[in-house]
Amino acid sequence: MNTPIPLLVFAGSTREQSWNRKLAGAVGAIASAEGAQVTRLELADFDVPLYNADLEAKGTPRDVIRLKEIFHAHPAWIVCSPEYNGSYTGLLKNTIDWVSSPVKGDPQWGSGTKAFAGKVVGLMSTSPGALGGVRSLGHLAPLLMNLQAWVAPKQFAMPRAMEAFDPDGRLSNEAHRTAVHGVIEQVLWAARRFA
Repeated sequence: MNTPIPLLVFAGSTREQSWNRKLAGAVGAIASAEGAQVTRLELADFDVPLYNADLEAKGTPRDVIRLKEIFHAHPAWIVCSPEYNGSYTGLLKNTIDWVSSPVKGDPQWGSGTKAFAGKVVGLMSTSPGALGGVRSLGHLAPLLMNLQAWVAPKQFAMPRAMEAFDPDGRLSNEAHRTAVHGVIEQVLWAARRFA
């Protein structure tokens, strides 16, 4: 029997009614049903300031270290990325900037890529529009690859988010569930082989 793969699922939004947070919830439920050991991460639970090298020189914030530890502990991730002005959110970029910044003199976090290198990352997005936020994924993939993550070729951008969920937060469309399943399956498959 295969040991469950630890899978980190999070959205690049802290907005209470965020469609991508809803998508992350649906993804987590599907992945759990498929045997993954899911951790749902809420970026709102972390006190992370805007990245500033002068601030960092005074000491890396404790919540940034917590994020580094969580990212590093999970070999597989699903990121649900909102699309702002055709790209990913400032929140998501700020989180990645902090987590990828080396902690000078720290034997564990002296490498900026440690939390990212070799991670298998699936990308998804949703939006009320017809494109489903797909442009954000096109910008996010190279950023993650630059940090030595392996981005799964299968991605999913779900259009018309306001019609996509049932009252319990599950995906109401069978084609959408199939697409999400495909991304999860590829991420878990790759993570098992990379391990």
